[in-house]
Amino acid sequence: MRIKLLPGERILVRTRPNPLPLVGPVLAGFVILALGGFGLGYLVHRPLPGLAEWQPVLAAGALVVVVLLLLRVVVRPLIRWSGHRYVLTSMRLIHRRGVTRRTEHQINLSAISQLQTEQGLLQRMVRSGTLVADLGFDRVHAYSDVPQIATFKEFVVQAISELPLTRMFDGVDMEIDPQYARGGTPGHQTWARQEWRGEQA
Repeated sequence: MRIKLLPGERILVRTRPNPLPLVGPVLAGFVILALGGFGLGYLVHRPLPGLAEWQPVLAAGALVVVVLLLLRVVVRPLIRWSGHRYVLTSMRLIHRRGVTRRTEHQINLSAISQLQTEQGLLQRMVRSGTLVADLGFDRVHAYSDVPQIATFKEFVVQAISELPLTRMFDGVDMEIDPQYARGGTPGHQTWARQEWRGEQA
């Protein structure tokens, strides 16, 4: 499903979360395949005393168990990861998740009062991390495993600094004095832009 853009809005970045969380499930999948292959080989090639006639059934049951474990441990996290999208537009930050049933969370860039990044040791190695957007009034939204977290944050800060003056206060339209439009001192609007430039630095 394509994103319905607002008038004058454009997509700046579209990405999936970093695949680092899939390392554990993939390694577990290799272990399951190894153990399952060993078990199936034992059941097929070595007769078990008193269970020879049941060995085909046991082998089939073991195969079903291996497949179910792979679906649960490997395929399910992979599908869940592939259904996540982070989309940065010139006006909004959008988080989409889900494949069959999709949910979407979006915030206006003008509502963000502060950005914070959090990184674990492995995340620092692959340059991913969690981006926390503070919306004020104890409202925060976290975007986990954002790839190239430092660059992504810079893109968000840059997009906020380029917002029209009428959107600098939580999307509320404001009347701008013609003197400001001619290059006069725009008071709080200029302060807000300088504040975000300081964040970027």
